[in-house]
Amino acid sequence: MMMTRSAQPSIPPLFVWHEQTEIERLQAERAILGARIEKLRPHCHKRVELTARMRAITERQLQLQIEMEKKAC
Repeated sequence: MMMTRSAQPSIPPLFVWHEQTEIERLQAERAILGARIEKLRPHCHKRVELTARMRAITERQLQLQIEMEKKAC
């Protein structure tokens, strides 16, 4: 059974503007990579490389989101 999350305390944008900007930039880069990946054949070497790069970008994005949540506490 899924539990609903209580309302998270809002973080003043002044304290996390750098993280928010970086997260938005990474999300845009992920979208571009996703479009490029979709055009390639499933086992193409370039697709494997782009997928690995996308994973690294996603990891960085998640790290930034965790940092933002820590600042909220």
